[in-house]
Amino acid sequence: MITGSCKIVLIEEKRMNAIPMQAHEVRYFQQCIGCSTHYPTDRFTYTCTRKNCGGLLLVERDEDYITALIGKGESAQSHFDSIRWSETARNYPTGSGVFEWRDFILPGFPYEACMALFEGCTDLFEVPQWLRTELELGATYLKLEGQNPSGSFKDRGMSLAVSETLRLQLTYPDLGITGVCCASTGDTSAAAAAYAAYARDKLDCIILVPHNKISVAQLTQALKFGAKVIAVDHPDGFDGCMRIIQQFSASHPELVLVNSKNAFRVAGQETIGLEICQDLRWKSPDWISIPVGNAGNLTALLIGLKRAKKHGLIDRLPGILVGQATVCDTLVRWDENGRTASAYKPGKYQNSVASAANICDPVSFPRVALLIQEFDAHFYRASEEEIQDAQMAITRGGVDICPQTGIALSALFQARADETVKESDTVVVISTATGLKFSESAAEYHVNKENAKYANSFRVAQGSVEAVEAVIKEWG
Repeated sequence: MITGSCKIVLIEEKRMNAIPMQAHEVRYFQQCIGCSTHYPTDRFTYTCTRKNCGGLLLVERDEDYITALIGKGESAQSHFDSIRWSETARNYPTGSGVFEWRDFILPGFPYEACMALFEGCTDLFEVPQWLRTELELGATYLKLEGQNPSGSFKDRGMSLAVSETLRLQLTYPDLGITGVCCASTGDTSAAAAAYAAYARDKLDCIILVPHNKISVAQLTQALKFGAKVIAVDHPDGFDGCMRIIQQFSASHPELVLVNSKNAFRVAGQETIGLEICQDLRWKSPDWISIPVGNAGNLTALLIGLKRAKKHGLIDRLPGILVGQATVCDTLVRWDENGRTASAYKPGKYQNSVASAANICDPVSFPRVALLIQEFDAHFYRASEEEIQDAQMAITRGGVDICPQTGIALSALFQARADETVKESDTVVVISTATGLKFSESAAEYHVNKENAKYANSFRVAQGSVEAVEAVIKEWG
């Protein structure tokens, strides 16, 4: 019997020695969201190349093939349940919470090119009853994406983006692909560095981050994984880095851009919404609350849910609560001003405790504008105080979450206050990363902000039982 870890090694050796790999009949392609032009699977394309278009792309699939393969409704549900909760789940790469959905998100993708680190299959954490009562919440869950290998939801998309990179490298060596590159607020960089590191003999990794604008933990992750990290001193923070990396990658086709402009990043992150519905036994929650930065994850959520309904995995679409930090509330203002093209006006960069979502000009906005019309979507902004108070309100329940999750929680609290969300509603909040990546801001809140709503600083006692007893008594 081959164990999961041994099987990883065997498939990895097979993949790395299979050059060139024979082309497979994949059942997916890319399509422009503007003019619907199709793009083949023999190269990477990020935007439509037709004159006067330049639209973003999305991964599209042969839906008839998928239906013939997995069926619809209960048949499709059983297909994916049999993968997740069976002996198959122990085998690489179906033990991945991304590649267990291969038949749905990238049908026909060759297993030999899979780059998976057992991402996904994250817990759906139920907020404890005492805390729900205090906060006047109904059934409320957190999808803990911080349990992914590099500590954020980005691993789901990175698994697919790097796998597609390897498929093209192995199948079409004349493309000359040598690595991946990205700009990052900290989580994309950690994910890109981790997945490239596992295939270091095949892939280099170049990363741009805004100088002094990401957490030490996030920066350290990319360094530990061996990436080439460049801290860019730019007044526009991440948005400036994103413009630079797009220009850079355009002149270096040997490096695949793995930001969410890459449609395969988005496709991998579709599995978050799919997994939420599977976690709830194929019942759609009433609401899903999500924080937004570059809007790739929101795009993925909307696509995944729409396709789940189309194939009968769920019978209705949930409402969507979209949260942004006040300092980068571009989508909120777009919504307030009528959701027209002219209403989209990116703001100026300002610092935020939610640094990983501090993006004023989200690349995936055109995708969101197209997709969100089919959903009951409500947009909320959160101040710096509201972000941290919401984060710390929930961490008291025994779950370590990031400031970006605080944005989504603040959106939920506001939606409860304005009665958009009822106490009887079931809500899932997407927790995008582990709080361990942002320990500095948490320490600042608890230790140095005495008047913060949920501040819980430590006390110092002299070296005796009596001194400890005295401090505990003072605590009350």
